[in-house]
Amino acid sequence: MRLGARLTTHAFSAGAAGISFIVQPLPASDQLFVIPIQYMLAASLAKERGAPLAKAAWSQIHQIIWGGGALRLMLGLTLGLLPLAGAVTNALTALVTTEYLGHYVDRALDTPDDPPPALSIQDILDAITSRFTPRAR
Repeated sequence: MRLGARLTTHAFSAGAAGISFIVQPLPASDQLFVIPIQYMLAASLAKERGAPLAKAAWSQIHQIIWGGGALRLMLGLTLGLLPLAGAVTNALTALVTTEYLGHYVDRALDTPDDPPPALSIQDILDAITSRFTPRAR
């Protein structure tokens, strides 16, 4: 991932997490803020490169954004009953889904004619576990 894309993704992720943490007491209210932030991230990354995203990539982007929204809603309706746990869970899911979205968009822009394959649960698990496995130096 390029440095500019990484910094942009981190900034949008921090904003999404912060807003999600603050508005958590109102069920599903974070969706009104986080979903537009995620679409702005995708558009910003494309604009930084000066390249449009392919139609196939937008299909996956919609799935990531709305799937993340559904995940936040489910967790908000369960863990949201616990004041601090709900806020932290909301913020973490907003952060993780926005980070994943940024990485996906960056990969899609690297190969505009052949966007990355369909998102799967295994892709998400691999992305998470790769952050915690030691790398050879």
